[in-house]
Amino acid sequence: MDVPSLVADRLDGDSVRTRVDLGGDDAVFVTADQTLVYRAEGLLSDESVSAYPHDVERLDLTTGRKSTFELTYVDAAGKFAVPSDRTDAVLAPLLEGVLATTGVVDSGESVRATYRFSELTLVVTDARLLKHVGSAVWDSDFESYAFDAVTDLETEAGNVASQLVVTVDGRPQRVKVPSEEADAVAHTVESALLAFHGVDSIAELATGEPEPESEPETFEDQNLDTLVSDTEATIDRVASGDTESLDVSKANALTERLASLEETVEQQTELLEQQQETIETLVEELRRGR
Repeated sequence: MDVPSLVADRLDGDSVRTRVDLGGDDAVFVTADQTLVYRAEGLLSDESVSAYPHDVERLDLTTGRKSTFELTYVDAAGKFAVPSDRTDAVLAPLLEGVLATTGVVDSGESVRATYRFSELTLVVTDARLLKHVGSAVWDSDFESYAFDAVTDLETEAGNVASQLVVTVDGRPQRVKVPSEEADAVAHTVESALLAFHGVDSIAELATGEPEPESEPETFEDQNLDTLVSDTEATIDRVASGDTESLDVSKANALTERLASLEETVEQQTELLEQQQETIETLVEELRRGR
């Protein structure tokens, strides 16, 4: 990664995690502790770099022809602007650094996605869902839903707005999002949840165990009771010598169907026994892994 010498002098031992080019030679460099905005030398300006530490009290974002990031500290404030098409590329690493530095997320916890809907900001990390309502992208007034306490996730669809329903510690928490964005948000949250818990479906969150496989459908379009009854009646007529009312071809067909049915039953029984053994093995491995 190309780092201008003026930026390298300000790193103070930090390593650059993300570089976002702003056009020309201007760029934003994000480390774990600070964001550095580099402006190359121009006709009317000298080369410069401005540093914005991540231990902020509040982070605001104003969008327009350009997007302006404003960072508010206990006794100071700072802001910088980037082209509007670079907004999300700067916001994601900057917000990740702010959340980690201020202790909102754990060290090493990554931000998967950030969503901004009017005055609602949602941040999906590897281990939690963060919800902030207000003009700021982030300040101390936020809600955090840790994935280790989440046991269910649903979407209640609406025409204009839909609700993401996250069950946390047995209590449903509702997040209203625009309907056209609901699927994308739900998919991101679901993917993060499943990865965190190491399961394949939302239904497994409550138990922590794989869903049992459904039994295969068998004997479709066959009425076992009727088949057996017809066959027994035919055998009784043969045994009593009542062959006048006996349709021999029908008897032969019933006998063949019964033999085929018995073979199918044996095959399905073996298959179910194998599936049961597999399920018991998986359950035992999951218990040992806890």
